Amino acid sequence: MTSRSKSLADYPRPNVAVDIAVLTVAEGALNVVIQRDAEGRASLPGRFIRERHTVEQTVREVLELKLGLSPDHVRPHLLAVFSDPDRDPRGWTISIAHAVALPNVGLSGVIGELAPVTPTGRLASGEELLYDHAEIIAAATDTLRERYEDQADPDDLLRPPYTLSELRQLHEAVLGRPLMRDSFNRRVKPLLEPQLDADGKPATRIGGGRPARLYAKAAPTATFGWRLPSPRSEQDPGS
Repeated sequence: MTSRSKSLADYPRPNVAVDIAVLTVAEGALNVVIQRDAEGRASLPGRFIRERHTVEQTVREVLELKLGLSPDHVRPHLLAVFSDPDRDPRGWTISIAHAVALPNVGLSGVIGELAPVTPTGRLASGEELLYDHAEIIAAATDTLRERYEDQADPDDLLRPPYTLSELRQLHEAVLGRPLMRDSFNRRVKPLLEPQLDADGKPATRIGGGRPARLYAKAAPTATFGWRLPSPRSEQDPGS
């Protein structure tokens, strides 16, 4: 006796959503954009995929309708699929999570609020998020930090031209730890192009001390070659 072949209608169908973690650096700290429901509970901006809509269309809808951002100028990348059957108490829901890092100046009109995150990707306030959105934020911050360990501002969070100190402070904010100034400067300088003023002389900026040289990225895809050390790792290599 042969078993009856099943049709698609015989299988359960989960809800499918797109959630986006928007990261930025503000006031010297890594932040994520959160939104609140009618009861004031925090979550990431997201949207269920409508019938006959693609994931890409839904990503654009979240950017435009939920965040007030131009989908033509923002390029979120696929982060991971979160599929724990119990992740959403409202019902079986799979989240196709995306992440994007944007300069703070580009988020002036964003729908939502900026919330600082810790080095482990949790909200610095200690507030809990709905569903498993804390896990999504942690994954997004992990991938962001991996890029910033290896490249000079790969997501262009800092508008050029900038000083070496400004660039190091940006990396410290993303990585969540202090960096050795001299070591950072040695590693980053080969990847930067010194800027010139209208007279062809080195462009500088005065910020509380002697004038500091201004730079911009010379090779956007170039890497440091190894991870950036913190003061502790340089002082105590065996730790």
